[in-house]
Amino acid sequence: MSNFIKKPPVVPCPNCGTELVWDSANSYRPFCSARCKNNDLVAWANEDHAIPGQPLEDVFSEDLEGNY
Repeated sequence: MSNFIKKPPVVPCPNCGTELVWDSANSYRPFCSARCKNNDLVAWANEDHAIPGQPLEDVFSEDLEGNY
């Protein structure tokens, strides 16, 4: 039986690219810092990021047109 400790992976911060260890000691993961975490939140709020697909307004308006 081998006794080895598995090292946590090293991943890049999705905001700035800084390499960080992915473990529970980093309360900001997947980001490297509070600043990067907040920058990402602001980008979503400003609609700089988006999930591809039909806008929800269009989906709801189709339902209201009587397509039951």
